[in-house]
This record gives sequence, C-alpha cells and structure tokens, in this order.
Amino acid sequence: MANSTGVQVSVNLAFPVAGVAFKIDANDSADGDATAFRLSVTDTDGGRDVPFTVDSSRPLADWVRGYSRWLNRARVSATFDENAITGTFHEGLTAEETLQGVAHACDMIRQRFELYEESVLE
Repeated sequence: MANSTGVQVSVNLAFPVAGVAFKIDANDSADGDATAFRLSVTDTDGGRDVPFTVDSSRPLADWVRGYSRWLNRARVSATFDENAITGTFHEGLTAEETLQGVAHACDMIRQRFELYEESVLE
C-alpha cells in the first residue's frame, strides 16, 4: 500500500474590532510539486473582499508589504497584488512543516490585528 500525504488547509481568522477577517489557504498543487499559499481579506460585516489599497485600508496597505516578505520565515515565497498574497511553500517540506508555517503565518496576523481598538477600514 502506498503512503501518501497531502496538505489541504483553510483557516479563517476574524478580528471584529478591526473589522477584517483573513482567509489562509494552503493546498497541494495538482502536479504535486509544491504547496500553494493564498491569503485574502474580507470585512467582518458583510464578507466583502477588502483590497490591499490605501483607499480601502491604510493599515492593510502598509502591512501587506512587510508581511509578504516576512512569510519567508514561515517557509513561504510570496508576492502580493491588491487582491491577495500568493506564493508557495519551500520545496521539500513535510506536511507537518507546512502546518507549522501556516501556524506562524496566523500568529503574525494575530499579533498585529488583535491590537486594534477600532476598524482598520476606510
């Protein structure tokens, strides 16, 4: 019997006081070469997508630049556009190491957005 492992993780982190919710997905690619990473943000009132722009949220627009670089510590090579942060987990990681990376990614979001005492949305 073949031993196979795979990663399919979806995490939702809501910060009602800040007015935003983060969705992180980590899924194996169809070819099995890499595990994809994707992070997007919605508002907590209506679930509408929140772009990483100054017009939508100055704190998010500022945060996304540093966070996408910081993700390398969580073993993710990432880039961002106004809609999402996307990337791949470093090659050769076990499923457990990928889960640790997701946990680190969540922890860094929590450290920043739990501190807000009002909405970060414009």
